[in-house]
This record gives sequence, structure tokens and C-alpha cells, in this order.
Amino acid sequence: MRHTVTGVQPRPRATGFEAFFLCYEPRVRRYLFARGARNDVLEEAAQTTMEEALRSWPCLQEHPKPQAWLFTVAAQRHAKIYKEHLRLGEPTDPTDFDRLPRDDATASCDDRLDLLRRLRDLPEQQREAVVLRCLLDLPYEEVADAMGIQPSSARGHVSRALSRLAQIYVKEEGGCT
Repeated sequence: MRHTVTGVQPRPRATGFEAFFLCYEPRVRRYLFARGARNDVLEEAAQTTMEEALRSWPCLQEHPKPQAWLFTVAAQRHAKIYKEHLRLGEPTDPTDFDRLPRDDATASCDDRLDLLRRLRDLPEQQREAVVLRCLLDLPYEEVADAMGIQPSSARGHVSRALSRLAQIYVKEEGGCT
């Protein structure tokens, strides 16, 4: 049995751009976070990406890979906003901020910051490929579309990135492979 508040109709199912926004906007935010965007940069880049999606909605509805399109636009917006913050002398890298004392509440935050710092040590294409494939779980074909490369190149970038991350981890943590 379904309970409703008297006089309040259930919200209709989202359609059109609203449904698109609800589906993809959180993915754009996760992508930007994985790229290392600081909160205010992330907010601005996500907002301008979704504004561009709305402006391009007639064409985007027919696009065969809208997520790849969004990630491409988000990367461009992030780069532009990042450069503007650098030009203004504002801090842009969350891994450069002071850390809180480590306890259970901040351990996962510190781990994420460590991962972001290690990702920053990768060449740009490797970082982009590993974020799209491993953190956002896109198939190689969509990674390739978002990056404008062939799927075989995307596989190579991911493979080299994971090898490099393993080397960085061994060097920093004194672990073994």
C-alpha cells in the first residue's frame, strides 16, 4: 500500500533533459573529483558542463555516446577553470592543503588525497585513461571516445598507468610487487 500526504501528488517520472541531468550530473561530478578538482572548481566545471549539455540538448539527444561527450566537455571546462584559478594565484590542488590529524573519520579522506597525488604523478593521457576506466568503470570504447583515441590506445594507457601507479606505491610505501 502506498502512503501519500493528503493533497500532495507523487512527483511524475523525470523526462527529457531533467532525466538526463539526474542520470549524468553525478557522474560528471565523480569524474571531476577523480581528476582532482577542488570543490569550488568542481562545482563550477560541473555546472558549466551541464549548461553546455542543455544548450546542445537537441543534438545531444541523438548522440550515440552522451557520457563520452559530457566527460570531454567536463575536461575542457575543468582545464579552463583550473588555469583561471592558477592565474589568480588561488590554491587549486587538494593534495597541497593541510591535512587533518589522522583518525578513523579522516582516514578515507587521506587515502583519497594520496590517490589523487599519485594520479597527478602520471602523464596526462595515462591519468585520464585510468580515471575513466578504473574509477568511473567505463568500457574501453567509451574511454577512447572521451579521449579521442582508439580503444587499443586506451588499453595501453590504462595498462601503463596501472604499472606506473604500482611503481609509485612500491617506492613510497616500501611495499613489494
